[in-house]
Amino acid sequence: MDERSLAQIAKALKTSKQEIKKAIEDLKRRGLAREEKGRVVLSPLAMRRAISDVQRKLAALLSGYIPTENPYIVKKAGKPEGKPQILNTRVFVEYIANYFNEGWGVGEIQREFPFLTREEIEAAIQYYLNHKEEIDRGREESERMYRENAPKGEVIGIVGIEGRRV
Repeated sequence: MDERSLAQIAKALKTSKQEIKKAIEDLKRRGLAREEKGRVVLSPLAMRRAISDVQRKLAALLSGYIPTENPYIVKKAGKPEGKPQILNTRVFVEYIANYFNEGWGVGEIQREFPFLTREEIEAAIQYYLNHKEEIDRGREESERMYRENAPKGEVIGIVGIEGRRV
């Protein structure tokens, strides 16, 4: 990877070029990245197996996500920007916020989402608490869309065994 690309990535991730080089070298050493034609190519496992915040943010950025201040939380790049979600999962912070607001603890949420680590759940809760207004707006929008588009059920009587309506 050339110096200009390293500088751009370092600026985007708010870290030094040396930290980016170190992260890439460690990912390559562990078989999670390789260089092809001057570009870094990541294994699909790189985001899940990253061992440092810089590696997580680097893997997210190179995979088409926008890193946030929390290394476990990313947004899908594009216009409009995607909702915040847990890195390398399809679990949105909004989902974890719903459980958290219902009074669920980290252990209970982890039983519901056994593929998430404690650190990922705690990161989602922390992100939610730091961005409560943004996430709550998204939750309200999701609820509104559900109410508008959910099938409207008919209330029909149920016939019991003896033929009487229940």
